[in-house]
Amino acid sequence: MTPTLECNHLTALLRQCAAALEACTQHPDDAVHWRTLVEARRQAMETVAQLPAENPALPEVAAARSLVHQIAASGVLDRPAEAADLELAERLALCGWPGLLAAMGLVSAYQSPNLPGVFQAPAWLRPDWITYLFHAPQGFSALGQADAYAAHYLSRLEELAHFVHELPATDAQSLAKAFLGACNCIPLYFNDLSLRRHYELRGHLFALANGVGADDFDATPRSRVGRRLRVGFVNLHFGPQTETYTTLPMFQQLDPERFEVLLFVRRAGDSQVEQFARKRVAAFHVLPADLDGQRKLLRDASLDVVVLGTNTTAVFNEVTRLALRRIAPLQIVNNSSCTTSGLSSTDLYISGSLTEAADAASHYTERLALLPGPTHAFNYDCDRHPPSRQWTRAELGLPETATVFATAANYFKVIPEMRRTWAQLLADVPGSYLLVHPFNPNWSSSYPIGRFAHELKQALAASGVSPERLVLSVGRLPSRTDVRELLRVADVYLDTYPFGGVNSLVDPLENGTPVVTWEGATFRSRMGAALLRQLGLDALIADKEESYRQIARRLAEDSTLRATYRQRILKAMARPALFLDTLAAADAFAGLLEAAYDELERVGREAFRANSMPLAARLELSVDDALDQGTAAFAGGDIPAAFEHARSILAVEPAHPGARWLMGSALLAQGRAERAALYLLAALPSFSKDAGLWYQLALAFRAAGNLQDSFNAAQTCVRLDGHRQGAWLLLAELAETFSQSDLAAKLRAHATPT
Repeated sequence: MTPTLECNHLTALLRQCAAALEACTQHPDDAVHWRTLVEARRQAMETVAQLPAENPALPEVAAARSLVHQIAASGVLDRPAEAADLELAERLALCGWPGLLAAMGLVSAYQSPNLPGVFQAPAWLRPDWITYLFHAPQGFSALGQADAYAAHYLSRLEELAHFVHELPATDAQSLAKAFLGACNCIPLYFNDLSLRRHYELRGHLFALANGVGADDFDATPRSRVGRRLRVGFVNLHFGPQTETYTTLPMFQQLDPERFEVLLFVRRAGDSQVEQFARKRVAAFHVLPADLDGQRKLLRDASLDVVVLGTNTTAVFNEVTRLALRRIAPLQIVNNSSCTTSGLSSTDLYISGSLTEAADAASHYTERLALLPGPTHAFNYDCDRHPPSRQWTRAELGLPETATVFATAANYFKVIPEMRRTWAQLLADVPGSYLLVHPFNPNWSSSYPIGRFAHELKQALAASGVSPERLVLSVGRLPSRTDVRELLRVADVYLDTYPFGGVNSLVDPLENGTPVVTWEGATFRSRMGAALLRQLGLDALIADKEESYRQIARRLAEDSTLRATYRQRILKAMARPALFLDTLAAADAFAGLLEAAYDELERVGREAFRANSMPLAARLELSVDDALDQGTAAFAGGDIPAAFEHARSILAVEPAHPGARWLMGSALLAQGRAERAALYLLAALPSFSKDAGLWYQLALAFRAAGNLQDSFNAAQTCVRLDGHRQGAWLLLAELAETFSQSDLAAKLRAHATPT
């Protein structure tokens, strides 16, 4: 220490700062505690900057580093930096490593763009400095911070990627590992920018950190002619979480004659949804703990395709680590990843034609593939539970006659710009209320609830809105159906921007509540709009803040309009909606898989990846011509041709009722009665008055062993057309099976021509 600086003085200052930090964290809305912390922090950091540069091993250095880590973890640096702190941090940062350490405790890196780069920190402090530069805020507190963070992150990524290339290999890998340990990219989601370059550099650093190099694994695609494609889904788990509910529809009804599906998880459980998944695949494997063992198990499975069903774009997890290397000829990222993965070994990103903008391919390092319609489909029926309770407005402190806006958007998505928009909306609609349920467990196990409430109330106050008009739901509800019940009290549901909802929108739509979305240019801001567009609710999709508020205000002020939308929504959801149709999801994904694999085999990986045209299943003929030819082929006894025509139609229009009937007919003729029944049932809503379909369904049920269902379907058939002799005979046969001989005789009499 310098002669003028006593060790015990610095220790006392660090303790005072830590105590002030604790008080401020416990009382985020207390201005006195905040000012106490600001002053204590300035005194402590100015003193830290005076540490002797020649002796970084002092105990006081370790204590200062510990305090800096506590400050970062507390979230206080997320607040807008005061000019005095910015000036002080930039001045101290010029004073060698003690100044760098001091600056880390004063302001967040993304609010101070003039701080030194990685190369200016000594080697021993570089991991700390990298952690500081790429620190993920708990949330954004001021307008413009989300965009500023994304710009800062990219600038520092470019800098780090350039710097590591100038270092010896071991030093470069060490810094890349420091970045990997600090990397949490969730805050990058909350802007409407393409993040391709961010994730490209991230992927490069991840590969460097993990020593990814040349690999002798043979990933040449084999022809699929005469065999099934082996498709592996790799997830951390298949427990009850959003990623599971959106991945299930991709495989649960894939045709087992065309695909052999295998699931690979890191953690197995006994949840109802996992048991559902296990029963619908050929094999379920638990990956070992070590990377080599994981990779060996996957490669030994001889997969043609691997689908990464866990988010690879938030933090560095075990699925991301596996995705750094080649596992199969075709490697796919699904919509669980909110952006491009940026990983050189992933070949395809699965999105949807209604989800992406015209220039979307430029946002991805992977080849973009488009499913017909929204990219998302959901299976919420596999473990649906009744709600544990019902809610009333009175219980929530909401007036019975007030207009209630509601949102279950996650805390992270409610950035300052969104809080301002909602506050202005409440000001636009006097007497309205806002119900917010933002703390779901899918994103985090803990949230800064007090801070969020304080900042949201600040936004309301800035628009002249009383905080009494805010109802904040902070408890964790037992199930998704409980969230849906909570939202029943609402008149209008509000989605977020620029990272919108998708899973969370299913709840209000199932209630028939009008949903207002705000569509932008990226996947993240178009997911919810894709659902609404598929339902024919384009008028509820805004393209800017002004139209967002106008749509919400019009709904709030017109109860008749809300009632009209309610009926439209409930009717569209009951069909079912395409994004709730798991058979359609499987057919669409199957068509895309086969198209992608065939092109990869035909042109090779380099040309496949270089193609900037989004990949999609194609139909050589018009749908009507293909259906006519398939129907003619079936009538002529050419069952394989009928099957192929139906398959090709369902790849591009996966819920086409005529193609479903044709597919069911072809499957029944092939002796695949159980699967035939799936398609015939799916076609039924469009042909409910057609006796021929009911008769085929009765035959399929009988062949599948569902005798009571067969009897019921045959009864409906003869009610629609009493001249169907085959149906009468089938009823008689089934009556005999049920030991009802007298009834069987009467039924046979109906079948006798007069």
